[in-house]
Amino acid sequence: MKEKFEFNPFAGVLEEDLGKILVPIFNIDAISYQIEHADSLAIEFIGKQGRGKTTHLRYLQKQFNKYPIFLLNTTNANISEMMTHEADVVFVDSIHHLSIADRIQLFRSKRVVIYTTHWSRKYACVLTNKKHYSIPFKGITVATLRSVIDKRLQLASRNKIVIDDLFTEKELKSLIRKFKDNYRGIINHLYEQYQ
Repeated sequence: MKEKFEFNPFAGVLEEDLGKILVPIFNIDAISYQIEHADSLAIEFIGKQGRGKTTHLRYLQKQFNKYPIFLLNTTNANISEMMTHEADVVFVDSIHHLSIADRIQLFRSKRVVIYTTHWSRKYACVLTNKKHYSIPFKGITVATLRSVIDKRLQLASRNKIVIDDLFTEKELKSLIRKFKDNYRGIINHLYEQYQ
């Protein structure tokens, strides 16, 4: 089986390959239009860890590479770089690492903020009179999981792969039963299987 692939289909994906493996959960064109034309807007990708928020954020930012992306964690959750950047649109992964005061400052100073979060930041939007648009990352279907896996198999394969030869519907349902909608958990599990 492994000889069919150039690399593990479930390994990390290069930035330039995000579009080849992404199964968007929202209309990219509609969101893109809002980013370009809104006067004041916060777009929130909300959900638990492993649901695809960061992958979607990174992909969307690649469509707008003139605007910066800030990947925050507890050690680099500093607002100064975001505030000093001249862009009026910013992409922020894990905005929950910023304090409420920093989020309010960010929302007031940038025209559009697109961010990932585990909990809604609507309150900060209300305080700053910023229109709030929330996209929930929750749930999974067998069809979506089949598409996600198929795209990864095709990217890594030397030849055309037929997903049904490798994953039955029963196996896909079993993955969903075990991991629910945790895409990262499913992909990590499959990575181990293909190592």
